[in-house]
Amino acid sequence: MTAGALALAAALVMLALALRTQEPRSFEDQACSLPGSWLTRIQRGYHEPRSGQISLLPRYPAYMASGGAGWSHSGPWPYLQEVPLVFYSPGLLGNGQIVDRDVTLADLAPTTAELIEADLPGVQGRALTEVVDAAGGKKPKLIVTVVWDGGGRNALELWPDTWPNLARLMDGGISYTNATDGSSPSVTPAVHSTIGTGVFPEIHGVTGVPVLDEEGDVVDAFLSGESSRFLEVPTVGELWDEQNEGRAKIGMLAYEPWHLGMIGHGAERPGGDKDDAVWLNVDTNEWKTNPDHYRLPPSVEGTTGLAEDIARLDAADGRVDRSWGDLEILDDRSRIEETPAFVHFHGRALRNMIAEEGYGDDDVTDLLYTNFKQIDRIAHYYNMADRTVGENLQATDEELGALVDYLDQTMDPADWMVVVTADHGMQPDQAAVDGFGINPREVEDDIDAHFGAPIARAVWPTEVFLFEDEMESAGITTQEVARYLANYRVSDNAADVETRVDGTGIFEGDDTVYEMAIPAAMLPDIDCDAGPGAASGQGMAYRMSAP
Repeated sequence: MTAGALALAAALVMLALALRTQEPRSFEDQACSLPGSWLTRIQRGYHEPRSGQISLLPRYPAYMASGGAGWSHSGPWPYLQEVPLVFYSPGLLGNGQIVDRDVTLADLAPTTAELIEADLPGVQGRALTEVVDAAGGKKPKLIVTVVWDGGGRNALELWPDTWPNLARLMDGGISYTNATDGSSPSVTPAVHSTIGTGVFPEIHGVTGVPVLDEEGDVVDAFLSGESSRFLEVPTVGELWDEQNEGRAKIGMLAYEPWHLGMIGHGAERPGGDKDDAVWLNVDTNEWKTNPDHYRLPPSVEGTTGLAEDIARLDAADGRVDRSWGDLEILDDRSRIEETPAFVHFHGRALRNMIAEEGYGDDDVTDLLYTNFKQIDRIAHYYNMADRTVGENLQATDEELGALVDYLDQTMDPADWMVVVTADHGMQPDQAAVDGFGINPREVEDDIDAHFGAPIARAVWPTEVFLFEDEMESAGITTQEVARYLANYRVSDNAADVETRVDGTGIFEGDDTVYEMAIPAAMLPDIDCDAGPGAASGQGMAYRMSAP
């Protein structure tokens, strides 16, 4: 090697070492290097009393895995944000319309309010004029909002032949092709609360699956059904019910309390009553509620036929072996709810609820919300490309068709409306995008090891919760932890054998893991047009086509 070549090699080594140890970009530059829509979604998802102390965004195609394995779906990226949004009413909405302007799920509640002339002040969303104008002032007697959990557009595109009924509603109703969640984290409790209230988490307060409570402890957003008090604003259903002195029926049939943000607080709200609210005891497959705040409709509790649904699913592959294909879970009561058999059981319970509880029976519009969870549940286990996701998607679509057919047969065409959407897309397999699954437990351990104190309470896909008392005792600031994470490398996280075997995709060991790691309290005040940190985000443009 020549002297010149040796000098060049030495210079490259020095440059690599410098890049490895250089100070990360300022917090403002990190935030303002993102596309504006991404930063806006992150800002909308932050609520100081409830959010983690550090806001994170992995560097695509890195993503936060679930406990080092599995697939999360939280972030501002388009592939997680893009969802179907379809309004269908054969007697109100004409012969079909495709709308390609940008809308968000915060537009759902004000659209409902406009349709039924409910008072809904202070919303961030806007009524969808195409729907309101098509209805022409006529009020449906029943609006059923159906959420396909995890059924975002990337899941639909992956399984295009499994949803003919949704396609039928798209063709015959009003379909918004550029609908997004509008906020990040793109997770169930936050998005369903946006659907119900017409505002984003920055106002309604339900920021994610875990939230900080009044004492600073990390707790479940709806306290496992014990209380909906972290939802800080009323839903359109609550206000409509109060406006009609309790005569409106407001109901929810869903999978877990995380969906309560669609209907609100029930009798927990001063002046409220016990709305119908049903979720699942996943250990027993029995429907349940919190009887202090809500009502468990007898029609749902009395729905039968699950055993027959399971038997049909068992025999579908030609073998009666208590398995769903190769998954031996049909004798496990805690797993049955993940299958197409339970999708059909859920759909039957929903129709029973409408028929027997009097939904749509009078001139005061009733609002019924339901969440079909199985697409999301099984995708967390096996990834969105697994055949189980396609089968659950098909079963969910079949139940959408059964719901529409039932309403068509039992009600006047102008008396009902079905709204279909999803709360987020799903994360593709690590290998499919040549990505890297970040192990959040390793991040927690590395934070504690680096600072020499047990300060990491929990690392979630888009935020970090810290033990502030431990930090204060050790003299550690949130800014210091954020700077550490901004310089956190793939090699830091890929310390365990399992991660090294799985590989790191397009990433080298020296690549930083996070596109942004900043103190979350900064988010409301970041204005990228106000100073030299106002980057255009063009450096991220290649990532806009993420799957």
